Amino acid sequence: MHISQYKSIVNVSAECFDYVSGSSDGIWNVKHGQTILQHPFFRFQLQLIAMYTAAHFFHLFLKRFDFPRLTSDFLAGVLLGPTFMERFFPHASELLFPPVPNQVMASMIKIGYILFTFLAAVRMDISLVKKSGKRIIILGILISAFPYITVRSLTVKFDRDMTEAAKGSRLNNAVLYFSAFTTSEFIDVSALLLQLKITNSRLGHLALATTLVCDVARICYDSTVNSVMSKLIFTTSIRAVVLSFAYLSIFLASTVLVAQRLILWFIRSTPPGKPIKDLYSNFVIAAVLVSSCLGDSAGLNYLMGPLTLGLVVPAGSPLATNLTSKLDTVVSGLLIPLLYIFCASKFNLWVFLAHCNEALNFQMAIIGYAIKLVATASLIIFMMIDFRDAITLALILNFKGPREMGTFYSYTPIEQKDLDSVSGVFLICLLASIVAPVIKMLYDPSKHYIGYKKKCIQYATDDAPLNLLVCAHKQEDAMAATKLLEFSNPTKLSPLVIYGLCLEELLGSDTPYMINHQLGQRRSHSQASRSLPIIDVFNYFMVGNKKGAQVHVYTAVSPIKMMHEDICWLAFDKTCSLIILPFHKKWNSKGKLVSNSNELRKMNINVLERAPCSVGILIDRSRTRGLSSIFSSAMVCRAGVLFIGGADDREALAYALRMAKSPKVQLTVVCCEIPEESYRDKWEETLDIESLTSMRHEMSINGNIRYIEETVTNGSDTVAVVRTMEENYELVIVGRLHETKPEAMSGLSEWAELPELGEIGDQLASAEIENEVAILVVQQQILKASHSSILN
Repeated sequence: MHISQYKSIVNVSAECFDYVSGSSDGIWNVKHGQTILQHPFFRFQLQLIAMYTAAHFFHLFLKRFDFPRLTSDFLAGVLLGPTFMERFFPHASELLFPPVPNQVMASMIKIGYILFTFLAAVRMDISLVKKSGKRIIILGILISAFPYITVRSLTVKFDRDMTEAAKGSRLNNAVLYFSAFTTSEFIDVSALLLQLKITNSRLGHLALATTLVCDVARICYDSTVNSVMSKLIFTTSIRAVVLSFAYLSIFLASTVLVAQRLILWFIRSTPPGKPIKDLYSNFVIAAVLVSSCLGDSAGLNYLMGPLTLGLVVPAGSPLATNLTSKLDTVVSGLLIPLLYIFCASKFNLWVFLAHCNEALNFQMAIIGYAIKLVATASLIIFMMIDFRDAITLALILNFKGPREMGTFYSYTPIEQKDLDSVSGVFLICLLASIVAPVIKMLYDPSKHYIGYKKKCIQYATDDAPLNLLVCAHKQEDAMAATKLLEFSNPTKLSPLVIYGLCLEELLGSDTPYMINHQLGQRRSHSQASRSLPIIDVFNYFMVGNKKGAQVHVYTAVSPIKMMHEDICWLAFDKTCSLIILPFHKKWNSKGKLVSNSNELRKMNINVLERAPCSVGILIDRSRTRGLSSIFSSAMVCRAGVLFIGGADDREALAYALRMAKSPKVQLTVVCCEIPEESYRDKWEETLDIESLTSMRHEMSINGNIRYIEETVTNGSDTVAVVRTMEENYELVIVGRLHETKPEAMSGLSEWAELPELGEIGDQLASAEIENEVAILVVQQQILKASHSSILN
């Protein structure tokens, strides 16, 4: 097969040639001397299959070592490009990837990059700039100014043999690469934080706020000063400068004044809690493509329109959520990986190794990146941040990814396999592959929550306020928790300080945030409607317990995979002694299972592993619904505690004894004894005896407490005791782990479906239980000495 078969069908030479249709007539109708691969559509499908198959094959292995998806896409491109396939299988490479411009793929990549820029702008919450402190704003402005300052002082010397035109072209490309590797992009940073699951960490919030300030400052500068200055420098026509500035002003004014009002009307016309109409979101997507065409035809950057339109869409609004759900899978899962693979397929590793000293752009990019990294780290250290965290934050702020890749594809001759151009693609992959694992090695957000002081109920004094963090996804979660709090003896002598946390999944934005409702922070009506029912439940509890409880309500809006960071941070900041989490399963009024969220289960597991205090998972099987069921002064709660031994059981007993001081609670402590205790830890045994002694002392002065001893020899005996308790009590409190008496747990762990609840908790959460019983599974605070073994 000759290359001439793949030449463009546009006849510019007046010579005759055979017409080649886009789609084939089938493999059985191929003419002699031709191949089905000469049909562009069929060949394009095979190219996509080859690209994504190779990328997923690499990602299957590399994800175990924390390498980003970009690395797998790059290796797939290298495999299918001149480095491997074209070198060792030239005939197959010529058939699958003929050496002619692929306009279909180029168009798909451009459209993908336009939509990617638009989605990134939609996810930017500009209001975060106002909330950022002075240090963050100063740091963001300095970082945004760094590329402009360094480029002005940049000097490059070329060989005397080069023409002035060639020198100017290479200098422009060198400046482009130098600038790209000295900027900090919100898009790249947010993608990295999401990949490493540290968006909600302290450094994650600092990085997002800093890059957002940086992006806003750069957009303002590029939109006004830089665009006009570039015209003055590269053109001699004042008329061209005036026209360019006029087009820019009209374009931005029409976008802000017309498009923003139309978008706000779309949002206001949507009923609270309802999804926005597909007609509105489709109209916005069409407007994005039209604005890109208009901007490009007016001599502006073709990304200016999509970027501006994305910024005027309110982050987190129903429209932003709908647009994200429609476009994110196609853009992030299909089009952007296609950009990586296609650019990498133009990179020839053998040519680069032989002529790397001639790759000017590559050298300029490395110099710029190194200078920027040192400068950023120095600025952060000057802000008095820990040295290790400063290095980590500097690496995060200088992460390179899709934004730079799209810039190189749009403004450099990558398709011509120019060494200077494709070397930048290699550098992006190299930095991304190294930086992500290094950041994960340097920064562990859970270390901030590791306990140095005891923050649990067992060691809390009775007369001091007890700080509790209560989490809720739905109104039913808050209702179940407030019932538990009602029986926790909230009195003037034994007050409770409740921090209610409404948990909402972040959709349509990349910027997580937390709302303190005591500070008068407000949201739009449609946004507030999600957490308003939960806030009402906490307010009702506060009204009914004014003398014995203080209630502070927060709303955390973040990706569900990282909600545990918000929970742990708020518990750490408020020095809470117990976190109460809702169980991931829900039952209706008839006792039927109606929801089972695996994502919420993972969130609970993450909190158990990282919490700075004790944790309780509340399993609510109550069939009573409605706000009127929260308070019932005539109700008496029969509570039971199963005590086997260990730190978790001691914590459960301490909480139950606090509840028993309320006249509404009748407490029964069931203690499981083993005839031969040969495996007991003597220190743990001493602590267990001390807890039971305190319980007997409390029982002597409080008639609400009853003590029962049960003899068990194996796990089946323990299960029989558990079954008796769930039939006789409305509330059962158990510890999560019972490592001090392995005989009592023998055989139970083999059948456990929910190991995060422990053997006893798993039995009580079983589907076989039909009684209206609430179960609280308690884990005592993990101190620093034992934390590393739990996490590792």
